[in-house]
Amino acid sequence: MVFDADIAIIMAGGKGKRFGSSFKPFIEICGKPMIFNIIDKTKKLFKFNIIAISENVENFLYILKNKYKDLLLIYTTGIDYSIDLKIVLDMIKKRPIIVFPSDIPFIKENTIEEIILLSRGMNEDLITILNKQGEPVGISIIKGNDLNRWTNLKLNEDLININTKDDLNNAKVICND
Repeated sequence: MVFDADIAIIMAGGKGKRFGSSFKPFIEICGKPMIFNIIDKTKKLFKFNIIAISENVENFLYILKNKYKDLLLIYTTGIDYSIDLKIVLDMIKKRPIIVFPSDIPFIKENTIEEIILLSRGMNEDLITILNKQGEPVGISIIKGNDLNRWTNLKLNEDLININTKDDLNNAKVICND
């Protein structure tokens, strides 16, 4: 499927404060690091896959580099998600861009395709994706530069974002880990 967006950004440089560890993207769920799940999907759907990292995860980069030789990395501050996202968006001028969290291990390719198709008719510069409960899941589509022009896109799906140890335990139950 050809998309208007050919750039996927995966945010993976945070401190993991709610979770208690910056190692969070590399924790195994269903037999592989969480971040591998989203990278494997985006590599099939997008021409450019960029991982936003920081010194918070530098000690774990060998895990990424051993499996993915062709990833583009952008270093950010790792201080705050919104600051880091701004750094990435200032560096990459092409739009649209789709931003993913590194901790959404169960997202399916067809869900990503659905997000893109549903967002095509939306004119706002920023589209935030919500799960069926109306909660943000960390996925955003950036179509322009005025991020004050935004809207939500609610999916009829229960996307699980791993933010806490309880989320991790629930995910491991799903995988029978």
